[in-house]
Formats: sequence, C-alpha cells, structure tokens
Amino acid sequence: MYKWIFPIAILIVCIGVFGALLYMLGRASNVPEKHAGNESREYAGYVRLVVLVDNNPYKEGLETAWGLAVYLETGQTKLLFDTGPDPGVLERNAEKLGIDLSKIDFIVISHPHGDHTGGLKLLSSIKPGLRVYIPPDRSLKNYVQSLGLEPIQVNSTVEVAKGVFVVEPLYGPPVEEALAVKTSKGLAILVGCSHPGVVNLVNQAVRDLGMKPYLVLGGFHMFGAPLQDIKEVASRLVEIGAEKIYPIHCSGDTIRNYLANSYKDKYGDGGAGLEIDIQG
Repeated sequence: MYKWIFPIAILIVCIGVFGALLYMLGRASNVPEKHAGNESREYAGYVRLVVLVDNNPYKEGLETAWGLAVYLETGQTKLLFDTGPDPGVLERNAEKLGIDLSKIDFIVISHPHGDHTGGLKLLSSIKPGLRVYIPPDRSLKNYVQSLGLEPIQVNSTVEVAKGVFVVEPLYGPPVEEALAVKTSKGLAILVGCSHPGVVNLVNQAVRDLGMKPYLVLGGFHMFGAPLQDIKEVASRLVEIGAEKIYPIHCSGDTIRNYLANSYKDKYGDGGAGLEIDIQG
C-alpha cells in the first residue's frame, strides 16, 4: 500500500502545478483590456467637448442645475459623460446648443449619485438599449437595466472608441471612474465629482495610458475645502503636466478663484455651455 503513496503525491503536485498554469494563462488573457491604453498609440483626432449641464452659468440662455453632463465628440464617436440630475434640463440645453442626443453612441457614468445619473431617463426614451459604461456598483447596474439600457461594468482601464478610454475606477467612496481621450497635446481627462481625489484619478489615467494630461475638466469635490488643500491639488495637477484646468460642478469658487489668480495661463473658466475644441 505504502509503495503507491509517493507516486500519488507526485501526481497531486503535478495536477496542482498544471491548474496554476491554466489559471495564470486565463489571467493573462485579460491583460490586454487593462493595458489597452499603453498598446494603443492612436489619437482620437479632433475632439469637441461641450458642457451640457452644470450648476455654474457660462453661456447665456442655458439652464443651470446641480450636476454635470458633458458631450464629447471625435471623428469616430459621440458620447455623454454623465447626464446631470434632470432629463428636462439636459434635453433643453442640448437643443439650444445644437447637440442631437439621438446620435449618441454610448454613455459613461462616473459614479452612482443622482446629480450625474438623472438624465439617463431621457436617453432611455430616445435610444433604448444604449450602452452605459459604469463603475462596479450593483444599485447603479440595476437602475440602468430598469431603464432598458445596457450597463457595462468597468473594472480596469479599457478603450471604448478610438483613443477614448474609461479609466479604472477608484474608491472614494463611492467608486468612481474618469474618462480620458488621447490627443496630440496629451490626455483630455473628464472627472465627475472626484470623490477618490482628482489627483488620484488623473494619476491613474497617466499610469495606464502612458501620456501626460493636457486638460482636466469636471467636478473636483473641493467645495468648502481648506485653502491649503486647494493649493496642494492645484500644484500637483500642474506638476503632473496639466496645461488647462477647468474646475466646475462641485469644485467650488475657492479653487476657481485661486487658479484664476495663481495659474492664469492654466485656469479655464467654465459652466453650462462651455465648448472646447482640441485639434488633432
């Protein structure tokens, strides 16, 4: 009996090693999604950004609402980054700005708060079944599904159109993802509320995509933050390489005023109706 113990032990070890190899190969097959940004060297080309919804006024004749929705267009795709809090405000502002929401190819939702997801109801009536890229949040997934839209959970940085990437979600709370676009000037990075920290979100995009930031736009979550924290965030964004910084939505007036006074060449004023064109 004992003479079979050694061969059986060897067999068990071999099976374990073989299983481990299969597991590693399986993991390796998922690597391209995470590193797609580093491997893709193609720029998105022409990029147009339009802030459809924001609580800060910018262009006369548009409604403001506490929330954020940004339209992004390249030569290959049209999308919405967040949808604001109210379907009506989103619809009316888009119409006034000449944006046809029926042409949207997909949506990216930064995080599950209502001031970023409220406009999904409008898109569900315009384009049922539309893809919605979301961070890993069960309640958000269920909500998107309940509207007749298609939730696609993002776990790591992935290219969703030529030169356009949803960046690996970070935990705030809540869990939140950014959007980054490769341009010849650097990354154009959109953030929702920056609950995990705007610097952390930008650094994640830079690490995964291997390119410095050119523009950072969105909510920095610094409303009421101490001036020292604001100075640190501003200096770190500049150190990372950001050339244009647009703090809107929940960023607060303090950081807007500080950047306007201390980094005049880098500060970008913004709000509902802001339009930015990036060539190439």
